[in-house]
Amino acid sequence: MMKLREKQLQLTREMIKEAALAAFCEKGIEGADLVLVATRSGASRRTLYHHFKDKEELATEVYVDNLKRMFGRLLVEFDFKSPRASIEAILDKYLWLREHQPDLLYYDSLFSVYYASMGKNPAELEAFKELISEETRLSMSAFATERAAEIPNDEKLAWIERTRMITHLYFIYLQKSVLICRQNGDATKAEELEQNARYKDFLLSLWEKQ
Repeated sequence: MMKLREKQLQLTREMIKEAALAAFCEKGIEGADLVLVATRSGASRRTLYHHFKDKEELATEVYVDNLKRMFGRLLVEFDFKSPRASIEAILDKYLWLREHQPDLLYYDSLFSVYYASMGKNPAELEAFKELISEETRLSMSAFATERAAEIPNDEKLAWIERTRMITHLYFIYLQKSVLICRQNGDATKAEELEQNARYKDFLLSLWEKQ
């Protein structure tokens, strides 16, 4: 059981990361200093540096956390008995992120540019590799479920690969939508939401034809 002191430290750490996400998305990672992050989180600079040694470490942890929030266990929920409904449910979760948590999609692109400016690749992060490995392990564990037992493994693998491709395409499309809206200073409009839904339908039709 977590002690009160540990809970307080964890809560403070999460508050700092939430403040950092907002500050980085507003001013860019290079443009937002840790003094601003500390002020917005309600923590002192000393407390912030107790949790994170520098801005790169903070930005990186926010990036990895966002990946978990965006992708998490999506493929784990794939039901081989209802593949069409499963892929649609996954795409709907991406669409929900676009409408309700656009900063997560925006920050993904921000961090990639920030990291590339230092000659680094996010895919080389150990935390990133661990996340992908865990997601793959959990996805493959769905093969062993009783509901999937009757379906040949090669067919299940094909569905998973098709699903990965379609979800990647949708993520990139929605991320571009967020970037365009931010550049134009516009909030999400009804027309843009309709376009996002139509593209989802297009990807579903593409998924079914493969």
